[in-house]
Amino acid sequence: MKKLAIFIFVFFFFISLGIYFSKDYKYRDYAIEKKSDERKSYRVNLNLGEWEDFDTLPGIGPQLAKEIVNDRNVNGRFTSKEDIKRVKGIGQKKYDLISEYLGS
Repeated sequence: MKKLAIFIFVFFFFISLGIYFSKDYKYRDYAIEKKSDERKSYRVNLNLGEWEDFDTLPGIGPQLAKEIVNDRNVNGRFTSKEDIKRVKGIGQKKYDLISEYLGS
């Protein structure tokens, strides 16, 4: 009889814990975030931006973002927004996609 009471107590204890944590634990908070297609409300400075900043732009991945920063370090500052087209991988189409997010 004593073992049955302990079993019932332990059983309901774990059920109670499950109910308690299921209310507070939200699985969607830990989902992998995808890049948003929403319009950005800020501009990335061509001459001060880090690769992480360029990576947030549409059509620019981490590798191309690092190439932008590397080109700036090797060839000097960008004098205009159009100068970003000197980076291999950024043509007119990609430039048209990101030009509104670029500042100098």
